Amino acid sequence: MAENKCAARPEPSSRDMSELKNRFKPGYDWEAICSTMLEHLMCGVAIYELFPDRVRSLYFNKKYYEMVGYTEEQYEQYADSVTSSLYGDSAEMIFEKAGRSVKTGETFYAECKGRRFDGSDIWVLVKAKLVDFIESEHPVFLAIVQDITNRKQAEYENAVNLERYRILEATSNAVTFEYDIPDDIMTFSYSGGRADSANRSISNYAEVSKRTKIVYPDDAAKFYAALKKAGKKPVSCMTLDYRSTIIDQNSYRWVRTCYSSVADASGKVIKVLGRTQDIDDEKREHQRMTQLVEIDSTTGLLNKLATTNHIQRLISEKTSAKSFFIMIDIDDFKAFNDTYGHSFGDEVLRAVGKTLSTKFRNNIIGRFGGDEFIVFARAVSESVVVDKFEDFLKIVGATEIGGKQYEIKCSIGIAWSDRSDIDYSRYFDEADEQLYKAKKAGKCRICHKKID
Repeated sequence: MAENKCAARPEPSSRDMSELKNRFKPGYDWEAICSTMLEHLMCGVAIYELFPDRVRSLYFNKKYYEMVGYTEEQYEQYADSVTSSLYGDSAEMIFEKAGRSVKTGETFYAECKGRRFDGSDIWVLVKAKLVDFIESEHPVFLAIVQDITNRKQAEYENAVNLERYRILEATSNAVTFEYDIPDDIMTFSYSGGRADSANRSISNYAEVSKRTKIVYPDDAAKFYAALKKAGKKPVSCMTLDYRSTIIDQNSYRWVRTCYSSVADASGKVIKVLGRTQDIDDEKREHQRMTQLVEIDSTTGLLNKLATTNHIQRLISEKTSAKSFFIMIDIDDFKAFNDTYGHSFGDEVLRAVGKTLSTKFRNNIIGRFGGDEFIVFARAVSESVVVDKFEDFLKIVGATEIGGKQYEIKCSIGIAWSDRSDIDYSRYFDEADEQLYKAKKAGKCRICHKKID
């Protein structure tokens, strides 16, 4: 049987440098190998001699000089002060750790802040080990020195940002949240000095939030649509305004949520993170300012300009639904003013406006000017709209003002269509024509026509 010579050769240990040295051919310059290795390392290497009051350098590799910003000549020139200048306030710590290492023989570690030769700051991680050095009466250390300036700067910036966030959270009425999509768990973290500032988690959030109506019903559709979209693919810094009980458990308030969603390594979205801020005061102020611009001061309905703008906006939203443009005019309104005064006339306008608002809730209702009103509605059928206005005429015909009953009569013109290409002016002209017919036919009537 042939001898297997390879099997008999022992493999050297990766840590056994003496064995590795013996594997080189006789006469090979082992010192040159070590020197090359030291000079090409990506970290600094230093050999120090430790005196009671100072440190004397015995060796630095090329990377060390590059790191601290000294040339070899500059370092030798400033050798007496280089330790204190390089390591600054950390010099005392270095001496203390080195002294302890001399007694224990253990490797010591130190993070030190110092200054480069040009005066810029540097952070280094020092790993130093006591070594045998026959030519010195003092302890000698072999140190690995790594530049960690970028890491320390990042840590500082993160700490500052975290503190800013904590201050913001502590001084604002806000809620941070984290929604775990796979487990369907929503965790809220309250701030602003609230008594219930501890985290609050809701399991089965999708079902619980809908059942308990955490989101105001009129805003629920857009809220859950946004949540669904964020759960399908990552989104960043999205905002959504809605009414919720998240901040105030006792009432719905306007809030603004800024949120992002994150995915795992496979690309699957697993979390939605965000912050919810109370903007109720802001929203109410906006609504107040809107009212000043859009609301008729006498009736509380939309004014002429706002009515026109809102109707034009709806018309521009192309739809096959039946659209109804209704013009209402109070019959013989001048007689109310002449007989009872203008203040009474205003009461008549308010009574008509209130009845219209009751009968046509969720539709556009405005005072167009004088004693004229406009309603724009989308309904199931023409008959439904006509029936509602016949009921309207009965109600206003027995209006109570100041404890007395008055008969208010109105003429009504209705133009409607199920076409999407009918513009505002076409609706207006046809409704105005139908109103004229109602007046001409004897007033207190309803005339209506489909626009083909």
